[in-house]
Parts: sequence; C-alpha cells; structure tokens
Amino acid sequence: MWVRRSAIRPVPRFAQVPASALAAARSETVQGREGLERLAAAQPALARFLRQRFEQPLDATALALAQTLVARVFVAFESAFGERLGVATDDAVSLVEHSLATDEALRQSDPMDALDSEDIVGIEQPALVAFVNERIDETLDQHARSIDVDHVAVVFRTILVQILVLSQAVAPPPGFTTGRGPESLA
Repeated sequence: MWVRRSAIRPVPRFAQVPASALAAARSETVQGREGLERLAAAQPALARFLRQRFEQPLDATALALAQTLVARVFVAFESAFGERLGVATDDAVSLVEHSLATDEALRQSDPMDALDSEDIVGIEQPALVAFVNERIDETLDQHARSIDVDHVAVVFRTILVQILVLSQAVAPPPGFTTGRGPESLA
C-alpha cells in the first residue's frame, strides 16, 4: 500500500514477475526477433505503441537495446503468467502512458519527493526493473563512446510503460480473492 502519492496504478502481487521468471528472459535462446514476433502476435496494441516510440531516430546501439529489452520483458511475463497474461487494449496502453507522464510531473512539482517514477515502477516490479537496469548498465559500459544516453533514456521510459501495461494485463490466478467480503464494502 502506498504511503506517498503516485499516479501509477499499483501492481497486484499476483502480477509481479518473480526473479525465477527472468531465467527465460536471460536465456541466450531468446532472440530479439522471435520475442518481438511473439509480442506483436499476442499484444498488438502494445506492439504498435512500441514501434511508434522506437520509430524516432535512435542510434543503432540504443535501438538494439530497445529490441532486446522489449523481447525479454515480454518473455519474462509470458514465462511467469502464461495464459493469465491478457491482451492490453489501445486504451490501456494510453492510460498507462498518461499515468506515467502524470506521475513524472507530480514528482517534478514536489522538490521534497525523493522518489522518481522509475523508483515507483521498481517498487511494483522489483526483479524486472533490476533486470532492465542491469542490461542498460551493461550496454552503457560496453558502448560508452558510441551510444547516445538521451536515446537510452527514451528506451528506458518506453520499457517502463511496457512493464506497467503488461502488469495490468495479468489476470488473477484461479480462486483469487481480495479478502474483502460484502460486509467490508458497506
């Protein structure tokens, strides 16, 4: 439960990607093209959003990073949730992007707020955001002289949207209950 204000919708515990699901995302057998094709087939609205974001001029290294992360994040969700991973709509993608932008503005307007929006997403999906940060750090270390860090920032923010969209698309497991009975709603 949030103590601080945030425009980002909380991720239910049942939708948090466990660290064990990242093994599939780390696997060398997961090729970017294969993961991107599976994402496009399973999540057309999200795939359109991602293509649009990455159509802007990005240097080759940032674009390769984007494709790798998009594919691996999707594979992590696919591995963790399988059939429980629903299909996000265009409206759901727009809503998540708007909530992230609103949260960023909210945090910029409060100089006392020590958290960034990426920190909030990291609290909601800790293993997944740590994995993304690890991959970005590796890429920055390997290509420090040739990569545009502003392009990496675009990639990172877009991946945060992807993570939140997929998080909200996860259906609860069979038999899941919120623990709230009819009397607690009165």
